[in-house]
Amino acid sequence: MSAVDLGMPGRRQSTAPAAATTTPPVTHHAPEDPLRWGTPFPKAAREALGDAQLRRNLARATSSIRAKRAAVVEEVPDWEALREAGSAIKAQVMATLPDLLRQLEAQVTARGGTVHWARDAAEANRIVTDLIRATGETEVVKVKSMATQEIGLNEALAEAGIAAVETDLAELIVQLADDRPSHILVPAIHRSRAQIREIFLERMPDAPPDLTDDPEDLAEAARLHLRRTFLRAKVAVSGANFAVAETGTLAVVESEGNGRMCLTLPETLITVMGIEKVIPTFRDLEVFLQLLPRSSTGERMNPYTSMWTGVTPGDGPQAFHLVLLDNGRTRALADQVGRAALHCIRCSACLNVCPVYERVGGHAYGSVYPGPIGAVLTPQLTGTAGHGDPNAALPYASTLCGACYDVCPVKIDIPSLLVELRARQVDADRRRLLPDPWALAMRTASWAMSDGARFAAVERTAVLGRMLGRRRGVISSLPSIGALWTRSRDLPRPPAETFRAWWARTHDAEHADDTSPDAAVGPAAAPTSSPSSAQVGAPGEVGASGEKGSGSGGRKHGRRRRSPAPTARDVVLARVHDALAADRAGEPERGGATPPPAGPAPSSASPRPTEPTRAYRTAGEHAPGSPEVLDILVDRLLDYRARVHRVERTQDVPAVLADLLREAGVGSVIVPPWLPTPWVLAAGDSGARVLTDVPGVPVTPATLDRIDAVVTGARLAIAETGTLVLDAQGDQGRRAITLVPDRHVCVVRASQVVHSVPEAMALLGRAPSRPLTWISGPSATSDIELTRVEGVHGPRVLDVVLVP
Repeated sequence: MSAVDLGMPGRRQSTAPAAATTTPPVTHHAPEDPLRWGTPFPKAAREALGDAQLRRNLARATSSIRAKRAAVVEEVPDWEALREAGSAIKAQVMATLPDLLRQLEAQVTARGGTVHWARDAAEANRIVTDLIRATGETEVVKVKSMATQEIGLNEALAEAGIAAVETDLAELIVQLADDRPSHILVPAIHRSRAQIREIFLERMPDAPPDLTDDPEDLAEAARLHLRRTFLRAKVAVSGANFAVAETGTLAVVESEGNGRMCLTLPETLITVMGIEKVIPTFRDLEVFLQLLPRSSTGERMNPYTSMWTGVTPGDGPQAFHLVLLDNGRTRALADQVGRAALHCIRCSACLNVCPVYERVGGHAYGSVYPGPIGAVLTPQLTGTAGHGDPNAALPYASTLCGACYDVCPVKIDIPSLLVELRARQVDADRRRLLPDPWALAMRTASWAMSDGARFAAVERTAVLGRMLGRRRGVISSLPSIGALWTRSRDLPRPPAETFRAWWARTHDAEHADDTSPDAAVGPAAAPTSSPSSAQVGAPGEVGASGEKGSGSGGRKHGRRRRSPAPTARDVVLARVHDALAADRAGEPERGGATPPPAGPAPSSASPRPTEPTRAYRTAGEHAPGSPEVLDILVDRLLDYRARVHRVERTQDVPAVLADLLREAGVGSVIVPPWLPTPWVLAAGDSGARVLTDVPGVPVTPATLDRIDAVVTGARLAIAETGTLVLDAQGDQGRRAITLVPDRHVCVVRASQVVHSVPEAMALLGRAPSRPLTWISGPSATSDIELTRVEGVHGPRVLDVVLVP
């Protein structure tokens, strides 16, 4: 392992000559606060607009993702019904969050996991650091996680002498460059392949000197660089896309196989998850596993989806810790309007359609959450402290075009939330004794526009501006405060006649004199206040110490009764109850209202939304195993570049398996314990050495790395998404055996093939505690200029044998 600085591998001088036109990568040191980088959006955006290469990269990437998303969404006839269901489920989560969190904790604990609660980033970092120290390890592997970026976990671990290695390709690029992520889904979207090559040559100790900028070469270099780390890692850190309160199941959706490596191979797994990621039932996954992949990567299903429930003896990590994170979420929850931002499932669809993001990129937002959702979520999580706070400008980083709402899979009305946050800023400004120049200008405009005669006088003055734009037809320079506008854009030359004068002259001769206040089309409305003049916040919020206020409620007969200090669990649950207090009381609570005193409230006091309407398809259009459903499965698997082999008779399977392994030159193959005997014998007939995955007998990652192929059966397959589902039972074996070898041969029986995701979830829900691996094609990445490359960290080849 190379030297460690800020949790990142140290620099290495390139041994290959750099191209004449290539400059060394620019470095950006990690900010102290990942949610508040320090540069206000207007300034950061102005600088980003000057980077022509950045704009080209963003335009190419976002337009490509938009097109892919549109194509796969159009295939789904019940897309709007799925969006409605997703929105309703998330609303149900917000309303019943205390009960769901308790239920999740109980289920994870009952299945061998340990649940920790963190009030803020510092506490979460301390918990994770202590857990890693307890193992004696000084290196951990990480799955891409917005939650761990939000709390600055890598930097906290580095201060404790622990190296955190990012294993997602894009996150690795960002980490090696000492850069910051600029996109929720594709963190290195701002980097070109030439820049990535230079980063690898300079910072990756084992990068080949003759490395090219071909995406396949770059992905292979990352695979080889990280493989040794995966094989020796004892501790992994992840986030979670969803956590099911009903069963204690957690789910991670990813593409490269690095997630499976981290979730399967180490002895200890630590998952950091925002409290809003919980969902009520296992069945709810059928909604989000249709919404998320199509909205994020533009795929019917990501190559890999992993689900686990606590600890599975002998399979995967034998120590599991779940850290439930607040860090401002209860602040957002307390705001009945703004809490909708917590519905976000981090798909990034809103970034890819936003005209502002497409031109300035993610760094301009000054937060790990960029784009439209970041402009809402970041101020909600942190609160704002006036115009000097960089996050106060984020709600203005939008054209309010509405495209983000149109694509949001859970129907978050981001434009309305942005308007609400802007209104609160305006209300706060009204109370300032000494307004700044911008506020003074707005007050002056309001004064002029609230009276017909004053407004008419301003119009006549504006007409004089025609003198400034005589030469070019536009006004390109204004003095004083007007320069704030013309510095970035031109003003059209004012017309010779105002609209009011034209209207009076052509439609109402008796009011032809536009100097009269009666010439106004209608009375100007007096400015009104926003429905809320309060800053976003969580009133009555319990501090880090767990205490509220400084009253003497503990005194009795002159003596103070000492009570146990509240735990982080007590504090977070109390905050959640406080945030929902107005809901329980039926009050129109706003950001500044005062809720009832803190403390656990009866569960029955929380509102109970009805079961979300499930108007989406819950049954497939074709019967399981029918010729139509098999044709769809084959078509989808080929789209993912899997290799499909259809056989006419069951007895033909052994010959097909032997031919596949022989033609591939497989020298060794591992099989699960209950694979049909003829198939096992066929593997041996191919000339390969056959090993059996025996339950209870440890198999090391290093051993698996020396095996060429694995042959398994499947629990079921989903035709509509081209997905194979394994549940680590019977003819499938432990999760790791289908992860490390380069080739996976999977035999699927026609009777196991269902048409839709809901059909699959209904079958899997009968035993939801089993670890599940969903596979859609070989592992893949599109992190380098959105060029798809197969075989990143998981198997390079997926052979599917389809049996009648």
